[in-house]
Amino acid sequence: MSNNRASIYGGLGSVGKIFGAPLLDVVMNQKSKTTSLNSSSSATNNTTTEEINIPLFLHNGFKYIIQHGLGIEGIFRIAGTKDKVKQLQMQLDKGENIDYDASKVDPVDLADLMKIYFRELPDCLLQADQYDHFISLLTLDRLGQIQKLRELVASLRPENREMLKQLVWFLGRIAINSTVNKMSEENLGLVWGPNLLWKGGKAVSTTDMMELMAGAGKIKLIVTLLIEEQEHVFNNLNTPITKGEMKVTFINKIVGNKKTCQGISIIEDGESKSIWTADSAGIIKVFNADSYATEREWDSNLGRIHTMTSVRDHAWIASSQSVSLWNKAGNLVKEFPGFHVSLTPVYSHGEHRIWAGTDQKITIFSSNTLEVVQTISIPGQFIVSITEIFGESNQVWVGATGGQIIIFDKTTGEEIRKLETPAKRNITCLTFHKYMDKGKVWAGSEDKLIFVIDPFDYSIVQTITHPDLLLINTLKSISKSVWSCSRDSSIRIWDSNSFDLLGSLDDYHTDAVIDAILTYNNRKMRWEFWTASFDKSVCIWSVSSELLSQPPPPLLNV
Repeated sequence: MSNNRASIYGGLGSVGKIFGAPLLDVVMNQKSKTTSLNSSSSATNNTTTEEINIPLFLHNGFKYIIQHGLGIEGIFRIAGTKDKVKQLQMQLDKGENIDYDASKVDPVDLADLMKIYFRELPDCLLQADQYDHFISLLTLDRLGQIQKLRELVASLRPENREMLKQLVWFLGRIAINSTVNKMSEENLGLVWGPNLLWKGGKAVSTTDMMELMAGAGKIKLIVTLLIEEQEHVFNNLNTPITKGEMKVTFINKIVGNKKTCQGISIIEDGESKSIWTADSAGIIKVFNADSYATEREWDSNLGRIHTMTSVRDHAWIASSQSVSLWNKAGNLVKEFPGFHVSLTPVYSHGEHRIWAGTDQKITIFSSNTLEVVQTISIPGQFIVSITEIFGESNQVWVGATGGQIIIFDKTTGEEIRKLETPAKRNITCLTFHKYMDKGKVWAGSEDKLIFVIDPFDYSIVQTITHPDLLLINTLKSISKSVWSCSRDSSIRIWDSNSFDLLGSLDDYHTDAVIDAILTYNNRKMRWEFWTASFDKSVCIWSVSSELLSQPPPPLLNV
């Protein structure tokens, strides 16, 4: 497992009492402790902690619940185990570091602890002196409510405003999975409202309690509105991370698959676009590419699915029993019996043809006639991965067992040559990356190695290694970088010229990332990177780069 994900901690050690202390005191003590650690010779990996402007146990707790708690029905509604929650609270107030992962903290206990923290603040997060102003905004229409919310949020103390922004963003990640966890924006508003806004300090007297109960319904509406309209209330809702010349921002994690995700693909026509995922049990799930909403899912009855790809508005799926073709409506168009594990579309003969790899052969299908147009026999080899080389070379590269890569003419299907790499095991993935040169082929292997190969003289230009790399599942070309997804749950971003590691995305998946796509969100007008994982989830990041321009609108019947 990547060292970046090995431990998610709460607390920072001896920063003073957390529960019941003013928010600003906790944050400033935390920063002071971090500065002290960084000035000592033993300090490691604390530079980013200085930039955290909320209590660290909440910052890391949000990530932990996104990793492990999104699928829990009633998260934040059901109570944690009282003794365990109290123990966590005592440890944090003593300044102890809690390794959430190593301690196997129950997300329900942590969720309960979060509500306790806000309930015990000396003044509520939305500030008691603003109570009447928040309540009065409910008399306005929706647009007026949003505008007033922006004004009220802007008037909060800076530390409260930052905390509210990050809390509301986090609750939005919970709500987007409400079909699984049953915690919609409204349900979250109900359980969180009393912890975020009350009148006149702490509600302890009978009169205060009666007023709190009378206002509970209105407070629920306010918190619900904050979650639903967060993108219109807050500026820079989630801070991007710089990776080379790109800015990458985590957007969402969507759970609900029963089995491990095996593939992800884009299905689009001139009217709409959707994202399809397929899991190892044969379940196909379809998401709206712009809103992320789950549109439908069904059992394909294909048995174990190995991978999928697409040509315009049709999906091609390789499974233990066949290669099958599905239309946008989710109807099976045609099925070709036979076990296959790798698929890629290759443009030749005026159409996209699907190359499908399996034991000792490649089967080529026409996307126009829906027939097998060629079968290539490859004795003694199992075909694990396939990619098309764009440009002058007119080639298809095939990853096989024993570290071997076989190169074919994409028009005739004739073998051009074999490459022997230093890998001893399978070449699991291939991609062609081109930026300011004629392009290079990147090949990932089971040996935890990535090879960068010149497709013209066939020399290995670079061999990339990393101490945390495991089996490489997929490689994607984005801007002037190549992104690798591997068995250790991390997504690593490599500079395509220097081959340096620019950074990694490793806070949200908890198991192998098996496949990924880059797609343009037309509603939000941004590029997004979707990943499918063995942890039965899909994660979404926005990717910003001057080298990624807005695509032209799709054409019908192309």
